[in-house]
Amino acid sequence: MPDEKRQRIVSAALAVFFKYGYQRVSMNEIAEAAGISRPGLYLYFSSKEEVFRAAILQFADSLIEEISKGLPAQKTIGEKVRYAFEVWIVQRFDVTLNSPEAKEISDSSYEFAQEALDQSYEKLESVLASILKGHVKSSGNKKMLSAEKMAHILTSAVRGFKLVAKSATELRKLIRDLVVIILTA
Repeated sequence: MPDEKRQRIVSAALAVFFKYGYQRVSMNEIAEAAGISRPGLYLYFSSKEEVFRAAILQFADSLIEEISKGLPAQKTIGEKVRYAFEVWIVQRFDVTLNSPEAKEISDSSYEFAQEALDQSYEKLESVLASILKGHVKSSGNKKMLSAEKMAHILTSAVRGFKLVAKSATELRKLIRDLVVIILTA
């Protein structure tokens, strides 16, 4: 039961963070959204930063689950990799650009939840590496990068693409071109 309650708190907190951003949210608001008292909230989390880190991880896990469910519908390795990034970042990219709250959540994740963010990207890299293993085996090229290294390069580059792309359309094109480069190299 405690894990269910903790998950319920994190889900409520995530909704509050998405609505108001990080800075404007207090432990009182998180407790209210979760339907518990503030002292009850402190039984599960010692600070807003701790709740935020848990929310980042829960959100990433939900994206990984969505990616995993949608992968079988994608035919090629390139389509699978592009789909993973579509779910992971592209679908919400324009919202993040145009919403001060979403932008603040993104910025705050680097400031208050770097470890959780890194863990999230490691999970994405693991999914990408499992997709890319088929490409590495089928190429037979001894000089080819490992699937894990390709996944790391892809996620690292896409993290940078988020900073330079001006729209989801541009981000999608950058990802498509990168996937072509990785798969033909």
